[in-house]
Amino acid sequence: MRFSVLANVAFASSALAAAVATRQEGACLTREEAKQMVDVYVQLIANYTDEVCAKYCASDFVDRSDSINTFIFTPLGEPTFATKEIFMAAQNANPPFPVVVDSVDAVDCEAIALRWHATFGAANLPSKGITIIGTTKREGYAQIKSLDVEFNSLIWLLNMGGSYVWEG
Repeated sequence: MRFSVLANVAFASSALAAAVATRQEGACLTREEAKQMVDVYVQLIANYTDEVCAKYCASDFVDRSDSINTFIFTPLGEPTFATKEIFMAAQNANPPFPVVVDSVDAVDCEAIALRWHATFGAANLPSKGITIIGTTKREGYAQIKSLDVEFNSLIWLLNMGGSYVWEG
């Protein structure tokens, strides 16, 4: 019994090591790929074209943002744009926003965390946000698999010409 437990532990350890080595060799972002994915994100928001998303948005792309869900009357916690096609249609229907990346705070094997701001419109105030870019290399090059975005939606609303009265 002791031998089988040790054998299982040894097997599991070597399998984990092999999986980590494979992941690092095949799936992990290089610095250049991480920079490229941040640049692609800015293009998707500030200078959208279908060609960029067609190439760099993965086939199983999803965008999640409760900040956006408040504007489009989607229940909080639900995907904002559940497919690549829905995201592309939404980006074509909306004006570009001048996103400025303030910092890239973390790069992991398959994720990038960044902070940004956008100053525009009627109020011309900086709405600050955080984005987590999930990536994949399924097509042989880095692509965006998911966007998790949150930002100061009240400032964004004012910038879009809306208003809000604080009750209480």
